[in-house]
Amino acid sequence: MNRRLCIFSILSVSLLVLITGGCRTPVEPETPDYVEYGWELMADTSYRAAIVQFEAGVRTEMDPSYADGWNGLGWAYARLGAADTSNLRFITASTVSDTSSDTSAVAVATEILAGRSFARLALGQFSGAVSDAKGALALTPDDWEFRRDKTVTYRHLYLTAATGFYGWGKFDSCLVWVRKLDNTFSVNVTTLSGRSQLAAKLEALKGGL
Repeated sequence: MNRRLCIFSILSVSLLVLITGGCRTPVEPETPDYVEYGWELMADTSYRAAIVQFEAGVRTEMDPSYADGWNGLGWAYARLGAADTSNLRFITASTVSDTSSDTSAVAVATEILAGRSFARLALGQFSGAVSDAKGALALTPDDWEFRRDKTVTYRHLYLTAATGFYGWGKFDSCLVWVRKLDNTFSVNVTTLSGRSQLAAKLEALKGGL
């Protein structure tokens, strides 16, 4: 069985932000305002418009080290299906400081790692996807939810780790992470039949998230 058949379209999860948009006063906003407005546009599924706002927030003359702006760019490009560009934006986000005053630095760092793990999985960078998913989980409580969309949770990170391990050929580790989502599931991963059942389980779990 082709390992890559388990690269699921995790990037297709809805990124609708649970906030409401409104009219904004036509003044030149501070950097956090650009970025927050970008998240509001994400809530309206206006992803390309959101990108414009996020880019304004990290533009050199504004504040290129504003981590949540790069974070927003990563999620917006992911929502458009541009996994490679998304990954690059998350990489940038991970190298700059969080200078925001209205968001938690730990929350943003977690979101960067989570988003990058999804992008890397889509790109077939299995070991990187696993590393980032585990890194995000290490920063956050077991009941983590994405601040901007409560439907994206720690369970997606579990599934990303499991799928990454499968693509990486580490079937025993894949099973460990699958069992975090369903502790009743068990197969013999040393056999082709067991690996086929494991792949089918990953598909089923993906459909249930």
